[in-house]
This record gives sequence, structure tokens and C-alpha cells, in this order.
Amino acid sequence: MKISALKNHWIMVLMIAGLGLSVKATAHDQIGTLGVEGSATDYYLVTCSSDAGGVTDYLEVQIYDATVEQGGGKMSAVILREPVASTASDPYRADEFQNHDKNPGPPAFVGGGDGVYKVMVHKLKDGPKNYLLTYHCKSSVGLHTGTSILILQDQ
Repeated sequence: MKISALKNHWIMVLMIAGLGLSVKATAHDQIGTLGVEGSATDYYLVTCSSDAGGVTDYLEVQIYDATVEQGGGKMSAVILREPVASTASDPYRADEFQNHDKNPGPPAFVGGGDGVYKVMVHKLKDGPKNYLLTYHCKSSVGLHTGTSILILQDQ
């Protein structure tokens, strides 16, 4: 990992901590950064499994754009479980004055039961981006089921 990417990661951690209660962190949050290049993409595998919450029906993701500097364009998280894909985007980014809604964009959902879901986070333009990805495997009645994440690519 490049020094600048590591620096951006810690800036993101400190920024989310500084927001205090305005960003609700849960056990299923992934803090990430995307590098300067417009093609930067982070790639995750989220595994959903049956547990006390029941059998998984779908994966839900939301993304919060915590970037304070300009650049990078809009960012999105794409869920893929063949043959279905869905996209979650945050329409607002943070700024140094925190003049935004401090909430993630609307959630995206893909049904597919227990198993592995691919999740990719990407952006539209050159410029570094910081984000908080929230992911939840849920049963057909909305109860949390077993959820784990594996990072395949961190750009």
C-alpha cells in the first residue's frame, strides 16, 4: 500500500471519529479509501450464512462519502450475485464545514440467499475518496443473519 493511501486511511478513521454520533458505526462497517486514479476500485466478498437470525434472503449495502476535499466525483458500491446487480450511491460528500446531510445514500439490495456476494466500491473521476461501506445480510423478515467480509482489492 502506498504511503499516501495509508495516510488517507488514517485521515478517514480520524474524520469518522470526529463526526461522533453523526455517523453510526456498526459491526458491519468497512472503512475504505480509493486512490487518486479515476479507475481505483475496492473489491470485497461478503459471505452471508444462516445463524440465529435465520436463513439469508438478501444483502443490503449503503455507502457514505466521507471525503472532505474536492475531486473523485460521485462514488458507488455495486453488489453482484449472478445474475443480479444493484448500485448504492451517496449523492453528497462531506466538506470541511460538514455542510451535508451526514447520512449514507439510500441502500441497495440483492437477493440470493446464503452464499458469497461480490461488492465493488468505485468512483467517477481522479482524486482520492474516503468512504464508509455498511453491509448487512438479512432474512426475509429483515433480521440480521451471519455476515463476514474479505478484502480482495484495496486501491
